[in-house]
Amino acid sequence: MDPLGHWEDSRTALHYARASIHVGLWQSERILAERYLPKTSRLLELGCGAGRIALGLYRLDWDNLTPTDISTAMVDLAQGVFADSNVPLKAVRADARALPFDDQSFDHALFGFNGLMCIQGRSERAKALRDIHRVLRPNGLLLLTAHDRLCGESKEHWRTATVPPDGELGDRWHGSDSTPVFIHAGTKDETSAELTEAGFMIIETAMRSEITDEPPAVRAFSDDTRWFVVRKF
Repeated sequence: MDPLGHWEDSRTALHYARASIHVGLWQSERILAERYLPKTSRLLELGCGAGRIALGLYRLDWDNLTPTDISTAMVDLAQGVFADSNVPLKAVRADARALPFDDQSFDHALFGFNGLMCIQGRSERAKALRDIHRVLRPNGLLLLTAHDRLCGESKEHWRTATVPPDGELGDRWHGSDSTPVFIHAGTKDETSAELTEAGFMIIETAMRSEITDEPPAVRAFSDDTRWFVVRKF
């Protein structure tokens, strides 16, 4: 199956466009942004989807923000959401593994809603992390979420899961209302190792539920996930 196919499907894009309006910024996203990302920072968002996070941050005065996504459908929907909301952001189509930006272009970066783990294969995720590292300025922060197969709602599934013949433990194709979606679920140690190998130092990691009690709309939209705050070194 094509990992990008789900994200180019119009039904998926519409689902995320509705979430931009009806779910909005998670409380944990706001808390960590306020804790770590100065509002004067030049921010890069990877995997912006239909603009949910970017729209929420802009409304809280983070206005130097570049939202990107690999999916043309998502970028088009994000641009529509921004226009309908009178928000002057411009979404850019970009593959996190080969970003179209100069070295050290951004102060900080955000890869929300488990976007990194939608990249199939550890070596491909490493490409993305190295390129994010490249475009960050010295000591730049990256905030991201990743499924934790030992702590999330699917932990019982992972107790008996085996390594797929064409992948690694933690790989899974999930059913959805549109088409199957690939998501990798690592452990805290596995994901930390991927981040460290790419040149990042772990500053903070916690499950979303340990940071705050999200409202029902957020919990219905997304199961619990692990936050990582890491610094470029």
